[in-house]
Amino acid sequence: MMGETSELDAGFAATSRMADELRQPFQLWEVRAAQAAVALFQGRLPEAEELIDEAFALGERAKPENANSSYQLQRYLLRDFRGGLEEIEPAICDVIATHPHRPAFRCALIHLQAQLGRTADARAALDELTRDDCSALPFDQEWLYGMSLLAETSGLLRDTRSATVLHRMLVPWADLNAADWPEGFRGSVARYLGIVATTTERWSAAEEHFEAALVMNARMGARPWLAHTQRDYAGMLLARARPLDRERAGDLLDSALAAYEALGMETHVASAPASTRT
Repeated sequence: MMGETSELDAGFAATSRMADELRQPFQLWEVRAAQAAVALFQGRLPEAEELIDEAFALGERAKPENANSSYQLQRYLLRDFRGGLEEIEPAICDVIATHPHRPAFRCALIHLQAQLGRTADARAALDELTRDDCSALPFDQEWLYGMSLLAETSGLLRDTRSATVLHRMLVPWADLNAADWPEGFRGSVARYLGIVATTTERWSAAEEHFEAALVMNARMGARPWLAHTQRDYAGMLLARARPLDRERAGDLLDSALAAYEALGMETHVASAPASTRT
């Protein structure tokens, strides 16, 4: 959550060694699932896919309910990066039914629905989950993860009511990384603040948030989330349309598109704003 990712390699080396020595499925699962989450976070997608499957095979023997929920959310993120979200929807619905006390899974479902164009379902659920200052989401280790999904959904739906609520709720946590161990990491919270500030046309606040997110995601080596930040920031600049905004947006889009292609995230190339180059 603090975004101090520079120590991950050393930590994984130590925990992997201990897990291999113990040879207990639970510890082996926990290490592999965490390694899968970090590989996703850093954009090492082929390696992440292998680790996701390896972790699930270990977790099924040790703690199947926890292993399955982590497995499905990691697969969801992988599909979000690579395409094929419709394939994962039934599994996400099953996880929600199995874990009704964990609303972060519902946040993933409405994020999926918004991306697939089922806006009426997504809007109804977004309204429910952001009512009364998002009281439906317990303030636990999954809170930032779930809130990041709600913020992105709010931007996709251009829902100003929920965006206002989410901005107010997330501002105190702007310097953190939206993390839920080992389900996954979704990058700088400042990016989500930039998205909801853009939705309500608070241009100066959005600019400040996106600039902070660029710095943090770059520092953490969160390549997919850095590319997403560049794309979203470019979209904000094009909507604001002040002098020099178009040129800055073009530079950001060039960087985002290059990263998407390098990471194998081709589906996001098509979702980027239209080219600003003349």
